[in-house]
Amino acid sequence: MEFSNLFFLYIFLPLTIAVYFLVPQMRGKNYVLIAASLIFYAMGQPYYLPLLLLTAYANYALAFRVQSGSRAMLAAAVGGNLAILCLFKLLGQFTSVVLPIGISFYTFQLISYQVDIYRGTTRPAKYFSKLLLYVSMFPKMVMGPIVRYEQIEKQLDRRRTNPKAVFEGAVRFVVGLAKKVLIADYAYGVYDQLSKQAFGGAAWLGALMFMFYIYFEFSGCTDMAIGLGRIFGFRYAENFDIPYASSSITEFWRRWHITLGSFFRDYVYIPLGGNRKGKARQILNLLIVWALTGLWHGTSLNFLLWGLYFFVLLAIEKQLVQKLERVPFVVRNLVTMFFVLIGWVLFAHEDMAELGNTFAMMFGKGAFWSSSVTVILKNSVPLLLLCLLGSSVLPRWFASLWSILLVRQKKQARFSLLQTLHAVSLFLFAALLLYLCTASLVGASSKPSLYASF
Repeated sequence: MEFSNLFFLYIFLPLTIAVYFLVPQMRGKNYVLIAASLIFYAMGQPYYLPLLLLTAYANYALAFRVQSGSRAMLAAAVGGNLAILCLFKLLGQFTSVVLPIGISFYTFQLISYQVDIYRGTTRPAKYFSKLLLYVSMFPKMVMGPIVRYEQIEKQLDRRRTNPKAVFEGAVRFVVGLAKKVLIADYAYGVYDQLSKQAFGGAAWLGALMFMFYIYFEFSGCTDMAIGLGRIFGFRYAENFDIPYASSSITEFWRRWHITLGSFFRDYVYIPLGGNRKGKARQILNLLIVWALTGLWHGTSLNFLLWGLYFFVLLAIEKQLVQKLERVPFVVRNLVTMFFVLIGWVLFAHEDMAELGNTFAMMFGKGAFWSSSVTVILKNSVPLLLLCLLGSSVLPRWFASLWSILLVRQKKQARFSLLQTLHAVSLFLFAALLLYLCTASLVGASSKPSLYASF
């Protein structure tokens, strides 16, 4: 089940929130979330629910053996999780078997859980229900962010929420929903139209629309997850930090899918030696990390090529970092976004013939433009402007200026009135977005989230 689903929005979520807050004790609240999460998962793939439960229980049992410092048990735990993930990735690639929802996300969470226990930075969950809640929690289950057990261990036992936190979480959720339904889905529709046009200009414009689509969809779903977590008293890690404002490929990957990048850094790159064993070893470590990053997204050749493509860019960039710093920011940003856009073309096409044809059109094959492409472009101008604005630093600058104004008014004893106006305006803004999203979803269905299939 998707967050951008009317049943989820107006039946499942309100009922879950109502029951959650009616139950007085934290233990009872946790059981409500476990039940809601398992129902949420079963409504999408009931046949994979036993797999989720068995995987969670196996990790629960193995964790006590891993805590003893046994490398064999750690290898068994990590290897078992990876084996299940790889098995379904390969089955999904070569057969008609559907990949379990969110398996890439919850597998990495369980791997981090076992490794952190082995390292002594956290302890095994005392009760199976605690680990099951960590693994299955529906706000982050399907599309992350990848939350480490040590980050929310205390929150699983003790957490507080209040009307302000619930309000902030709800607003964050609705903003994420709007990014998904009102921007990403429409951007994908334009991309789909352009992909049917055999012209170079259509290929370039289509690549740009896919670039916006994947950002607003994934960051929107992450906003929804973080907002839902906030409603229930959890604080999940941020996953995006205005990535299209980056001035280098290195910076882009510090800002995009942050929790995945930190996972590979802490559990693969650094254990392999990082940059501590010379440049040659550093390059090898980067190669391993980016090959695995590509394969995490899928076993199709295009994902591996996508990972290796960014490995090459990062390896080159590390040799030129001092020279690149002298280049004006605007130039660095444009060049970075050009290479990122090419990377998204690789990401978007699993069919190699289709991928080759797209690149051929982009770089000179056939005619470049047509009247049909002009019509699509004219109709898409408002959407393009919205995408450019929404992915820029301007919304954050506006929010920062408003925060400064609130602080100044607080010092002048006029804070209460301004704070009330701020809350009312946020409520009205969120209500308007929810109305528009609902209107868009009535009689239609939102496009299934791309990352939910990873």
